[in-house]
Amino acid sequence: MINILIGIPVLNNIEITRACLQHLYRNTETDRLGLNVSVLIIDNGSEIEIEHVLKNEFKEKSLPVYFLRNPQNAGVAVAWNQILKFFPGQRNGKPFYYDYYVISNNDALFGSDWLQPLVEAMENDKTIGWISTMENGSPVLSELIEAHSLSKKYRVDPKKPYTTQVINKGLDLIYAKWGGHEAFCRLVKSKPLPLFVPFRKEGRSAVCFMVRPAMIEQVGLFDEDYAPIGISEDLEYFLRIERILTPPWLTSDRYPEEAKWKNGFCSKSIVHHNWCSTHQGPKFDGRKWDKMREKNWQAKFGKSKKYFTALLP
Repeated sequence: MINILIGIPVLNNIEITRACLQHLYRNTETDRLGLNVSVLIIDNGSEIEIEHVLKNEFKEKSLPVYFLRNPQNAGVAVAWNQILKFFPGQRNGKPFYYDYYVISNNDALFGSDWLQPLVEAMENDKTIGWISTMENGSPVLSELIEAHSLSKKYRVDPKKPYTTQVINKGLDLIYAKWGGHEAFCRLVKSKPLPLFVPFRKEGRSAVCFMVRPAMIEQVGLFDEDYAPIGISEDLEYFLRIERILTPPWLTSDRYPEEAKWKNGFCSKSIVHHNWCSTHQGPKFDGRKWDKMREKNWQAKFGKSKKYFTALLP
């Protein structure tokens, strides 16, 4: 039995989160690999406690859900680390309870049988440390790029009221030319791509990804500096994996250049990303936060994110 934890940080956006969980429960298949899957919702200081709203809707025993609430927004890095540190009961002396961890945005809508291919890739290659699902916009297939273009037309507007039904209707409109999102997922899976596709430059994704505990134990947890705004934690971690940016404790003896962890996409795992819909809602100023992240990044590393991104392979 392989134990998997799917962690989803949430800050308000109840309707987005409800749609996310609907697709998660509908499309998370486990039988082929004998997976034991649990879900953890990190309520990162929402105005209304997410557990009170959603707990009774999602309580299937086959996919148990846990809730953890922070009294205020602690930032994405803190929430991601809470997922990695989560134990459903008492600690047993092990640094990690689960065999693999999935961390997902709450604006991701999971495609059919999305989870098992991630595990298969990890099981087939023990040097993979981070593997992301493919989504609309992933620079791997022209169909994904086209779907991203359509997403701009039909996505929900986070500045206007919307319901879960509106989100799901938008999904139908985006993928109508392919016969729906499920048919689109089958089409993408039929493409002759290797199961694991290495990241290239700016194509990296942290919308929905699986990490190996052995990598986290070696390379470290996510950087929590400047919370809650942060420093673009996913980019910093990719640079750390590639040994482009390393904290002083991550020496070459601990993490040799020749033994770097692989990171990339899983070609048989697809989600839809409701891009720009995962934040606090209509009052959220994304541009202001992006500027603050860049300011925090330069204060910590001395040069822009763009400079370091250019150094990625």
